[in-house]
Amino acid sequence: MERVIAQTRSRVLEGKKVASEQKVLSLFEPHTRAIPRHKGGALVEFGRQVILDEVEGGIVMRYQILEYPNEHGQAIEAVSHHCALFEHPPNLVTADRGVHSAETEDKLKASGVKRIAIPASGKLSQERQALERTRSWKRGYRWRAGIEGRIASLRRDFGWRKSRYHGSDGMERWLGLGVIASNLRRITLAKGASNPSVRKTQTLSPRACYKWPS
Repeated sequence: MERVIAQTRSRVLEGKKVASEQKVLSLFEPHTRAIPRHKGGALVEFGRQVILDEVEGGIVMRYQILEYPNEHGQAIEAVSHHCALFEHPPNLVTADRGVHSAETEDKLKASGVKRIAIPASGKLSQERQALERTRSWKRGYRWRAGIEGRIASLRRDFGWRKSRYHGSDGMERWLGLGVIASNLRRITLAKGASNPSVRKTQTLSPRACYKWPS
């Protein structure tokens, strides 16, 4: 409450700007952040941004609630987690433009990743533009084409639209339960596909997203 009073005094009475990370946006969920979107008719949304890592087969291997909405460099952290889990780097790493950083590709190659298909941000050199137009690069980038489907599935089917638990720890538990349920469904679908007697009773449809082929 003291932070809200100080914030109101600063913004309303003194006409000063308050940095986004210092704003209190909710009395009940003070960990809420303003997330710039610039799409879908909304300039700003309120909540927390989450990073997902998914391997081939649709299994989510890692999720992380970002302290502030900044994805840059997350590919490096994701590959480190993948190596610790599987004891080898992925053959292909692909993601959207937001996770790219100046040192991303060098560090991923040093980790043993053979193919990287992450669009570079900022003004691109002619060499970079030519690379991102090659067939092999485009084929690698298609692996992440279903990311919106995975996010939509988690939001629609597994409770990611709104956390029912309060606080940062509660949100992390809630998201984790959704990931576990989603992964169990993917495993069941895979087993059903290999067993004709099970496949006949399977009504769920598979969805794909952010791909990290192992």
